[in-house]
Amino acid sequence: MKSSYIKVLLLSLLALTMGCRKEMDIPSSAPEVQIVHYKATVQAGVDTRATLGDGLEYVFETGDRIYMESEDGKLYGFLSLSSDGGIGKNTALFEGDLSYVGEEPFQNNNPSVSLVLVSQNDELHTITDGKVMAVESGSYLSTKWATTLEEAVSHYSHFTGTGNLNDMRFTLQQQSSFLKCFVRMNKVEQAPVNRDISVQLLNNDVLLREATIKVSTAGSVPFVFAFLGDAVSLENAKLRLDWEEPGLGAQRKDFDVTNKTLAANHYYSISRSTLAFDGFRIRAISNSTTITFNYNYENDGIEYSLDFGETWIPYTGAFTLNKGDVACIRGKRTNYKNGGADYDGPKDKPIFKASLKCYISGNIMSLVNDAQELSESAFQGAFSRGGTAVNTIDIDPDAPLILPATTLASQCYMNMFRNCTSLTRAPQFRVEGAAYRCCYNMFRLCSGLKDIGEIELPAMTLAEDCYREMFRQCTSLTSVDSDMLPATSLAVACYQQMFNGCSKLTNSPDLPATTLADHCYDTMFSACSQLTDAPELRATTLVSYCYYQMFHTCSALTEIRCRATGGIGANNSTTDWVKNINTTGTFYRAEGASWSKGNSGYPSNWSLEDLP
Repeated sequence: MKSSYIKVLLLSLLALTMGCRKEMDIPSSAPEVQIVHYKATVQAGVDTRATLGDGLEYVFETGDRIYMESEDGKLYGFLSLSSDGGIGKNTALFEGDLSYVGEEPFQNNNPSVSLVLVSQNDELHTITDGKVMAVESGSYLSTKWATTLEEAVSHYSHFTGTGNLNDMRFTLQQQSSFLKCFVRMNKVEQAPVNRDISVQLLNNDVLLREATIKVSTAGSVPFVFAFLGDAVSLENAKLRLDWEEPGLGAQRKDFDVTNKTLAANHYYSISRSTLAFDGFRIRAISNSTTITFNYNYENDGIEYSLDFGETWIPYTGAFTLNKGDVACIRGKRTNYKNGGADYDGPKDKPIFKASLKCYISGNIMSLVNDAQELSESAFQGAFSRGGTAVNTIDIDPDAPLILPATTLASQCYMNMFRNCTSLTRAPQFRVEGAAYRCCYNMFRLCSGLKDIGEIELPAMTLAEDCYREMFRQCTSLTSVDSDMLPATSLAVACYQQMFNGCSKLTNSPDLPATTLADHCYDTMFSACSQLTDAPELRATTLVSYCYYQMFHTCSALTEIRCRATGGIGANNSTTDWVKNINTTGTFYRAEGASWSKGNSGYPSNWSLEDLP
């Protein structure tokens, strides 16, 4: 199979064995156990695979089987993948003989059945002396692990489905989550070739998973633990490593694991090192990667470490990293304010430049003189070159870039990643206290940005321009969380152009605000041509430019709900807000509200209905 495919095998029979049941007794009377031949079309459902990257597909493999069982246990058996179709595709035909007790299931009823996908090497189900045998719930995965995510998904994915027997068409859903771990042994003496490391994952000091892994030549310890079934909550969790060190004997190192709920069909990455520097890091992904800082040691306190913080080198000039090398960085500046080529401030002076693409990660606050306080303009334009695209940085897929401050300062992240076209994921941060222009243009023109799932914006009190143009022209962004913007009282231009030009965005966050401010939603979704889900607009009184060009050129929209009764059209509140929109749709208004037809009212060819 191609490496980009996820090879799906059985994790467990948890859903089918009803807890810890080991067998299902079948009456020994021969006439009561009968056989019926059955064919079924089985397909992969929506979101049935762990997210490993672009282009990976769920596929059926030679030898796959479906184990099927009815709710009452009177119907059971295996269906095998048909040899003439389905291999490598998302839909496949399975057929085989089912055993049943009593009357033929197709005659007088349509029993509900459950399915689980198993492989040709399945040892979890056997039929012996008229009984269906299975292992105890949970025992299959208790010691299972893999060294790569691809291997873990291949061997420990668990796909189940339910449906009705007579329909003969079933959809499988992924039931597994994966914890991808990476630990680096930093000291040379800690990392000899083929050193055995004992790894345990403990949750509130209860052992969840364990493995014995050999250290690679690079001193890295990669491993992946699989989890089956419902969401797993890690609380006060930690990784524990035990190893023998020459001359020192037994060694132990514990690493905290951020509290996380592991949901089915997802994977989560954590990266740790045996030295405890958790600040800003740069990791090379190619040999001969030259790193050049725009700041120096003498005035700015910039230092770098190539051994994870054990020794520090004052930065006086460019240095070179090879593939896999990590440079830890710390500094003493108050801010890295950089305007770039097409906005105010110093020109073309990001924190650093790289000759080849590299990964960044760690706590950004190791770069400033006070790691506990975020100053005004602290990271304004920090990685941006303004009008010149930056295509050499991305956030490390194995470790987040952490922006720990929850109360922001004015312009602190303004233009931070502007025009960083190689950025595919966002840093990890949460805003509980917004400030003037704190995230203005933060990811503007980040055309490769796809994942913003680690950004939380729960602040209920906003500030002028706080999220203005934050994701403008992020043309790879396809979706956002529905609860991303919970504020009910807005500030001037707080969301202005926030998603303008996000041409692949298909859904919008809910907008529960009932108190608006001038320009608050101004061109917020303009040119989101694939947007199909418009938020309900709950405010009853409109203000200047509040909806100005809000849905301009949202050509896929077919429904808008608006509860406004006052200020409609006044002071450009709705000017061109539905210009170039879909030619057909439904506009729901507050009962009795006065709306005119056209670009600044409701779309001319749309139907008009009252909201309940």
